[in-house]
Amino acid sequence: MEGIFFQLIAFGIVYKMYQAVYVERLAWFLFAILFIPDHFPLFSVAISSRFFIFSLMCIFLLKNYDNLLKKIKSFPLKFSWGAILIGFIITSIADDRLRQDVIKIILWGGGLFLDNFLVVFLCYHLIKTFDDLIRAYKIILLFFGVLSIYGIYNIVTRDNFYMSVFTTIYGVRDFAEVYMSGMDGRFRISSFTWHPIYYGFVLGMGILMSMLLLIILKLQARSKRIYQWILLGIIVNILFVNSRTPFFSLLGGLFIFLVLGLDLQKKLRFTFFALGLLSILLTSVPKFAEFVNDSLDTFSSKGSKLEGSSVEMRNRQLDAALFIFSRNPITGNGIDYIVQNLGFASEAENRVSDNDFAGFESYLYKMLIEQGLIGIISQTLFILSIVIYLVSHAIRSKSTIRKQFAILNLAMLCCFLLFIFGTGDLGTFKIYFSILGINLKGLESLKMKEQAMSSQNAAILVV
Repeated sequence: MEGIFFQLIAFGIVYKMYQAVYVERLAWFLFAILFIPDHFPLFSVAISSRFFIFSLMCIFLLKNYDNLLKKIKSFPLKFSWGAILIGFIITSIADDRLRQDVIKIILWGGGLFLDNFLVVFLCYHLIKTFDDLIRAYKIILLFFGVLSIYGIYNIVTRDNFYMSVFTTIYGVRDFAEVYMSGMDGRFRISSFTWHPIYYGFVLGMGILMSMLLLIILKLQARSKRIYQWILLGIIVNILFVNSRTPFFSLLGGLFIFLVLGLDLQKKLRFTFFALGLLSILLTSVPKFAEFVNDSLDTFSSKGSKLEGSSVEMRNRQLDAALFIFSRNPITGNGIDYIVQNLGFASEAENRVSDNDFAGFESYLYKMLIEQGLIGIISQTLFILSIVIYLVSHAIRSKSTIRKQFAILNLAMLCCFLLFIFGTGDLGTFKIYFSILGINLKGLESLKMKEQAMSSQNAAILVV
């Protein structure tokens, strides 16, 4: 009965997306990504929350099919973005397991692109102006507020009934319960998401998004207080995620924003606030101090007592991945090869993959084994095109807001890359590239504003 209830909710969200336009449609879409766990089969074995991505794509194409080509042409990263799709299709064509079956090739290669990269294009076109972006940010951060409140409930009660219901209905492992039980020596929360490490990345994005509303823009005092409280809730939650990779990924992103995005006065203020907060946590929360020390020990010769990867383990994983990579270095061994052929499973007790692979704790291993040089080169070009695009906005900007926002996006990219190469993707592509799509349109809108103002000024001078 509960399964039908969740299916009805899913259809309700899709219907609301169909009815809504632009920011409202985007809000419903992000609601689905944030509050409906990604790996649960809501409708069948093959259809999970990917259903929402596909539904949004269909809505977008059906309601705007006449302008589709124009929209693709206007997308600033269209060539490198399209190269990823071509790379996935080539990998699927070369996959012996698919036996040149055109339908399977499209479903596998196209499905991977659909699941991970299509959202950047869709979300780009759901924002029209920078004011739309601000409105979208405010809505999304309110969602983060709800996530944080439920996360605090997890902390206080040590219970996550939401995930318990989901996992019971769909017969999958309850990672929320597993990690809250302290099975790896740490109590970790996940709120409405399926896994605490993934939740840590989501929270990191929330903190970086808060920088736009609380530092770059000047909000009214009342509105600012709301988002300050939300930021505080996010910070409390990320401390109880108790995971190294989200923590250090966020620090990397914040460092980029601090060094490149703030003037000297704000740098000093931000630094003193961060150092003050860190000092309070280290001195008054023994568990946090212990966590930081053990995390730093990961990079030392003695290693860390925390369960998870170490430098030695990463070296073994890389050697094992390179061995499999050498079998098909150009096109890779094919999508889902790690699960289907090497026997990897999320649950350690169900794995038949070689122990040297451990938990495949880096997206690099997936690219090496499954996608080969084709996938590595195409995705590297895409990331480089994002960097070049953002740097060009920061350099050519005539307004402080556009420059700082471009640098904030570099910080988000840094956080994303550190995370996926530090611990694997864990479904983070959808949330990161959704936010990136919104931000790209925001930068384009700010650029057009500057150009319009320059034209007006030039016209005044001519007159």
